Amino acid sequence: MKIKNIFDRKFIELTGCIHNHTEYSFDCNIPVSEVIRAAKKNNLDYITINDHRTKKAEKDIAVLEEKELQVIVGVEINDKENNNHFLVFNSDDIMIGKSADEYVKFYSQQKNAVTFAAHPFERRSSNKFRKYIWTDKNNDGFDGLEIWNYLSIWLGKLKPELNGLPMILLPSLFVKKPYRKNISYWDELNNAGKRKAAIGSVDAHSEVFDKLGFKIKFLTHNMLFKTIRTNIWLPENVEISKENILQALKNGNSYLVNYKVGNPYNFYAGISANGKSAVFGEEIQFQEEMKFYFRLPKIAKVKLFKNGKNIARKLDEKGFFPIETPGNYRLEITRFGRGWIYTNNIYVE
Repeated sequence: MKIKNIFDRKFIELTGCIHNHTEYSFDCNIPVSEVIRAAKKNNLDYITINDHRTKKAEKDIAVLEEKELQVIVGVEINDKENNNHFLVFNSDDIMIGKSADEYVKFYSQQKNAVTFAAHPFERRSSNKFRKYIWTDKNNDGFDGLEIWNYLSIWLGKLKPELNGLPMILLPSLFVKKPYRKNISYWDELNNAGKRKAAIGSVDAHSEVFDKLGFKIKFLTHNMLFKTIRTNIWLPENVEISKENILQALKNGNSYLVNYKVGNPYNFYAGISANGKSAVFGEEIQFQEEMKFYFRLPKIAKVKLFKNGKNIARKLDEKGFFPIETPGNYRLEITRFGRGWIYTNNIYVE
């Protein structure tokens, strides 16, 4: 947890990893206590647990007794074809055997539910692994979507007979950037005025390579907690609580960061003009002399996007872009060809 001063506004920054599985999922055998221990070892402020079709982790003694880490238990559901994976928070209802149209509409009508489409578009290099996709782009009654899912990218590049061992031993070498198709879908929704937030997720299950008595644990929670995180900004006077963390994620008061590229310890960015300012997820009225400022701990390639189109770029550690017309503005920041920071939009009206 850090305090950040941005345009004389103070924010609490919390770093966390979204979309984790535990022993209560059908395809994971990791105790909740081990997941929490790994999160604290990596200095996370919050994690979310989204086991498949169950919220049993909510009653786990490790969750009930945890006082330092914010552990937010949601659920991951899917349709009968095991597509349209959906992360749901702040709801005790778990819909099973329903269509995506049904459950997206159902949760959108719940006052407090917060929802995200999980890994909407995927690729596979090997036909040994199926894709789990979002089948209808018009079914968009969610609050946001995963534009970067670590496991989805990793599995999409896996060809066991060709690169299996390198991908097990050095997985992050193969997870360089989010799928552009996910980002494009997100941009389409925001350009339509629907204001959807983006999150980055790890989708941690923990896996074991076991052949001829030789066992290797890989893609562990401890390892993945060093990769894709979603950092949120809460106003300093707001209580640090599960509800406020979820609200910040829903509003897009956050940015995605790949910690394998670097720790964004003094990163800030936002739009300012004539004493008025806005950060990610906020809106601001257009004025003359408006600028999108940024500061980074290292020199990087910074791209400014307006309504989903790259309109300017700089290679620097600090600076600004002039904002000349209204639109949805965000940054994509890379180092040495690897994705580092992806911000949510700031809406210039």
